[in-house]
Amino acid sequence: DACTSQPCANGSTCTVSGNKFSCTCLAGYTGQKCEIDVNECATPGLCQHGGTCVDLPGSYRCQCKPGYTGHRCESDVDECQLQPNACQNGGTCTNHNGGYACVCVNGWSGDDCSKNIDDCFTASCANGSTCIDRVASFSCICPEGKAGFKGVHCEEDIDECLSNPCVNNGVCLDKVNRFLCCVCDPGWIGDYCSTEGNECKSNPCQNGGTCEDLLNGYRCTCRKGFKGERCTVDIDECLSKPCKNHALCHNIQGSYLCECRPGFTGGDCDSNIDDCLSNPCQNGASCVDGINSFSCICLPGFHGDKCQTDTNECLSEPCRNGGTCTHYVNSYTCKCPPGFEGTNCENNINECTESSCFNGGTCVDGINSFTCQCPLGFTGPFCLTEINECASHPCLNRGTCVDSLGTYRCIC
Repeated sequence: DACTSQPCANGSTCTVSGNKFSCTCLAGYTGQKCEIDVNECATPGLCQHGGTCVDLPGSYRCQCKPGYTGHRCESDVDECQLQPNACQNGGTCTNHNGGYACVCVNGWSGDDCSKNIDDCFTASCANGSTCIDRVASFSCICPEGKAGFKGVHCEEDIDECLSNPCVNNGVCLDKVNRFLCCVCDPGWIGDYCSTEGNECKSNPCQNGGTCEDLLNGYRCTCRKGFKGERCTVDIDECLSKPCKNHALCHNIQGSYLCECRPGFTGGDCDSNIDDCLSNPCQNGASCVDGINSFSCICLPGFHGDKCQTDTNECLSEPCRNGGTCTHYVNSYTCKCPPGFEGTNCENNINECTESSCFNGGTCVDGINSFTCQCPLGFTGPFCLTEINECASHPCLNRGTCVDSLGTYRCIC
């Protein structure tokens, strides 16, 4: 059976004809074995109204533009029905192909009638009044105070003198766009002539003096450094010698200035400058403040006016007996030659031990060595060799020499 191997793909139906087969394809597939996906999107205009065609296995899908719907985007969306509130503030919604439009009521604008039209843009509020926008209208807020206006557009001047604002026989003068206070009788001042005249208003007290108004007069309280009826006289503070530590005093307007000698500071030069504040002493040294100076107490191993120099202890040649000196910060070491030891190689090492010399030999220490002084009858570096006194053949006439410790005897 030719269909036994299931040659037809993608859910198609296999039909046997003799020793052959044929495939009946599902919609969306083609080919002898239905193995080829038909690209429906190749058909022009499949998706309408600008929709985008997306090919799928055995099918397709249309992605519609806003305002359209349907399998092929063939139907117009009625936004006015889907969105009852598409048009705000009483606007009327009108559906059209692929979208909608709002017909706004008076005073509103925008695609959805949500923007209140600024009626103040074309309004004519006069005389510095403030325009307040409302729906399809506006109102003018007239300025208050001396500049009095009224009317829908604040176009009418208010006669402020009608209320008789001036007291104490003051004469009221009304002007357009402003209220020109009152013309006061002598002795009275103020917008309404209600205030007794203030002699301090002319600022008679100079150099920062404080004026106190009196009846038909004034009194000045002067700032420090000035005196006189109107505080016009500068006091020479240098006469009282305020500057300390032999500083030079300069009198200036309303005060004085002290020119300090080196080493002092402060308004009156009464403070000694701490020259140690800048930490001038180095390498852990202690700073002692002076007058316009300082001194440093150095730690061992350092010297210099600021203890900035490391003392080279090797310069004094402390290493003895040919030792080699190596300098370190605040110290040194000696490398001793063979035979010497100690901090400065001052000690000769005693190479003699109890077992240095044998047979009663006496050890004599040297430099990096020792020698043995042998007793009678022994010789060699360590007195290990017994001396054969017979070696020199001391016995004559064929006498036989018998060696002994340190001597010999002859057997004739």
